[in-house]
Amino acid sequence: MSTKVLRIATSGIIAAAAAIGANAIDAIVPFNWQQSNIAVAQDAEEQTNIQVYRRASPGVVSIQAGDGSGSGSIISQDGLVLTNAHVVANGRQTVTVILSDGRKLPADIIAFANSSLDLAVLKIRGQNNLPTVAIAPPNSVQVGQRAFAIGNPFGRFQGTFTVGIVSRIDQQRGLIQTDAAINPGNSGGPLLNSQGELIGVNTAIFTSGQTAGN
Repeated sequence: MSTKVLRIATSGIIAAAAAIGANAIDAIVPFNWQQSNIAVAQDAEEQTNIQVYRRASPGVVSIQAGDGSGSGSIISQDGLVLTNAHVVANGRQTVTVILSDGRKLPADIIAFANSSLDLAVLKIRGQNNLPTVAIAPPNSVQVGQRAFAIGNPFGRFQGTFTVGIVSRIDQQRGLIQTDAAINPGNSGGPLLNSQGELIGVNTAIFTSGQTAGN
C-alpha cells in the first residue's frame, strides 16, 4: 500500500515539474557560457585592480620640492621614501612629503644613486609607523605581466591609478617599459605588480618630435 502511494506521488511530482518546464520554456533566455566566462574574467581583473590599489596606495606619497612636484614610495615604516633624483634635485635639502591621508611632513634628502640611475632617497622626520610599499623579489619581472602605476600627475591628482602591462625590459640600462598611462608628476611613483609590490620607479615619458607617448 505504501509503495503504491509513493509511486503515485512520485509520478505526480515528475508530471508537475514537466508541466512547469513546458509552460516556462519560452521565457528562459539561452545561457551563453562564453559571455559568462568573460564576465568572470573581468570581475577577477577588477578585484585584482582594487586589491593592488588598496594594498599599495597608502604608502604612495606626493613630493613638493621647490617649484617642482612628483611622487614617491614609502619603503620603511620609519619614513624612507624612494623617488626620482630629478624630482628633488632642484629643491632644497628639505622637501615636503604629502601622505595619502593628506598630512604634510618635512623630509630630508639623504641619498642619490649614481649618475646612471635617476633615484633618490628621502627620510621623513619623526615617524615610526607609516604604511609602506613592499619591494618585489629580484628578477621577478617579466614582459607581458600586468603593471600598475600610482602617482600625482601634474601635481594635482594625488592617488591616480593606471593599469597596463610590462611592454619591454632593457637589461643593459635597467629600465622597464610599460604602456600604463604616466604623466608629469608621476615621476618617482611606484610601478607595481599584481601583488602590489614595487617593481620599478616611474621615471620618464618618451617623446619623438611633436608626438608624445607613454
